[in-house]
Amino acid sequence: MTRLPASSRRGTRPPTINGTYLSSLLFLITGIIGALYLLVEAVLQTFGKSICQTEGCKIVAQYTRFGDMTMVLLGLATVAVITVLAARGMRRESAAGDRVINFLLIVSLAGEGFFVGYQLFRLNVVCVFCLSVFGIFVVLGALRVLGGHREIAAGFGALIAVLFLFYLVLPAGGTDLPRDHKFILFYSTDCRHCAEIRKELEERKIEVRHVEVKEYSSLLKNLGIEGVPTLLVNGPAEKLFLTGADAIRRYLVPPAAARPAKMPAPEVKNRRKDAARPAGPIDFFAPPDPRGSVFQPIPDDGLCKENTKCD
Repeated sequence: MTRLPASSRRGTRPPTINGTYLSSLLFLITGIIGALYLLVEAVLQTFGKSICQTEGCKIVAQYTRFGDMTMVLLGLATVAVITVLAARGMRRESAAGDRVINFLLIVSLAGEGFFVGYQLFRLNVVCVFCLSVFGIFVVLGALRVLGGHREIAAGFGALIAVLFLFYLVLPAGGTDLPRDHKFILFYSTDCRHCAEIRKELEERKIEVRHVEVKEYSSLLKNLGIEGVPTLLVNGPAEKLFLTGADAIRRYLVPPAAARPAKMPAPEVKNRRKDAARPAGPIDFFAPPDPRGSVFQPIPDDGLCKENTKCD
């Protein structure tokens, strides 16, 4: 006589879905969504577009050595490999596949700690797309831990350690401003107003140090300056920022410089008043008249946004 299993004799059915299986299924679904998300971003970037349109994404992209497309493809490859191995593991358990998944997740969590820490405590800007990818890896790691793979906790430990170290170590301060020049002009190669003002300053023989704005984007961003061209008046007791080609012209070429050498005869009184003024070179570092156009500027069209092509 054949004996029935104990569960059948009691009238109960063994569970078909347990917590480990459910976490593995959610892990696979998250991996598929993450891979598709990164694939869409890669396709958009081939057409010069992006999911993230914030200023933070544009600034962070400037600090990637080989371009942000490289980082997207790297993330896509990592998530794709993890997803494929997870799908195979759902059908047949593989110790080697589990080790590869766990290794990739630990490395990815540590790397995400570096990326997020660099943005938060060095650039002081946040890339929304980068944060979303960070969230994908965090969810994958958490689901993996719930699935019984406790070694993934090492990845979370590395993530927290890297963030904490970035917080503890103060930044070096970025690229130092040139200190041996009275005037420093921040420009962009994509800005036509920058090209015009640079040519004009060269024709007028005004000594100005020209530097690309991308080298000092974070510095100017913290000061609330988002346009080019921008001139820094680097005086010994005065630091003045002028943004826009028109504002720079009004400061470096005052209206007095455009007056005719000979005054008309009817304006004798005005000529005597002008003659009483001491002659000499223009002092660019004299305190400006608060009634001047620099402090009450007219609408300025000679301005381009940073990181934006301006023809």
